[in-house]
Amino acid sequence: MSSREVLAEAELWVGEHRRLVIEGRRVLLLRTEAGVFAYEDRCPHLGLPLSKGTLEGQTLTCFAHHFQFDAETGAGINPRCLNLWAYPVECRAGMICVDLSRRIEAPAPQQLVSEVADEH
Repeated sequence: MSSREVLAEAELWVGEHRRLVIEGRRVLLLRTEAGVFAYEDRCPHLGLPLSKGTLEGQTLTCFAHHFQFDAETGAGINPRCLNLWAYPVECRAGMICVDLSRRIEAPAPQQLVSEVADEH
């Protein structure tokens, strides 16, 4: 993974999200109980910054039209047809590192369900 250090882990608490500009790109960094996640800081609806929205538990809500996304997968909740673009994240030596060379569209909710079903 070709990642760069963007923030100390201690500076992002569980339940927090923040906007960073990394290499000229707006990135939304957030932390839930499951870990740290990075997304393009734009709602797929109208491109408005998701960093102006709210993070409650595992749900990220856009401030403008209240579209909701799963904060841990980027999958659309309401509406289900819109997903976020994610960047790979890893935490090492107390630093949060983001790989901006790979932008990944979140899986559709149906994909998540079928992958879980395939595991059983």
